[in-house]
Amino acid sequence: MFSLDDFAKLQFLQGRWKGIAADGKEFFEEYQQPEPGVLQSHRYPDATFGQHSDGATIRFKDGDVVSEWGESSWRAAEIHADGATFTPINAPGTFIWRKVDDSTLEAIQRWNADGREQEHTTRLTRV
Repeated sequence: MFSLDDFAKLQFLQGRWKGIAADGKEFFEEYQQPEPGVLQSHRYPDATFGQHSDGATIRFKDGDVVSEWGESSWRAAEIHADGATFTPINAPGTFIWRKVDDSTLEAIQRWNADGREQEHTTRLTRV
């Protein structure tokens, strides 16, 4: 069970970020908090932050923190001031947000493929 104060610890995600996807292409993301129990992200193809291509919503409700992106969803397993771990509800694997410093984040994805644990880390820098 999480509280709204726990959810507020995710504020380190807010702002604009640049990353390199697994396929080597640049992407840009923006996280905003339109209301106390909601974080909204949008992904953009370039640094103009014009038309977004997709996005995700992280919501606090009844002690749960759930992230949804398209058809996939995850539940927060832990939240702290410098990171959070989300485990799959309806998704292929786990993801972890880790604040490296005020201008750097890491998004770590873990999944199982062919009976082996796989991991990919994407580093994002504040724009």
